[in-house]
Amino acid sequence: MAKKQDSFFAGVSKEYKKIQWPVKKTTLEYTLIVIAISATTGVAIWVLDKIFHFLLSTIL
Repeated sequence: MAKKQDSFFAGVSKEYKKIQWPVKKTTLEYTLIVIAISATTGVAIWVLDKIFHFLLSTIL
């Protein structure tokens, strides 16, 4: 059992060394993209909600 754990952690260590971490500029760009898409989606949902609310209040 101990040998399996040793080989597991050795494998994890090898894979961890293969990771290519993004540079600060790339991280900032992706963060801003996510924030922009989230804000746009939120505004679109808010506008649709207002439209449906108006239509339903007019009908009822």
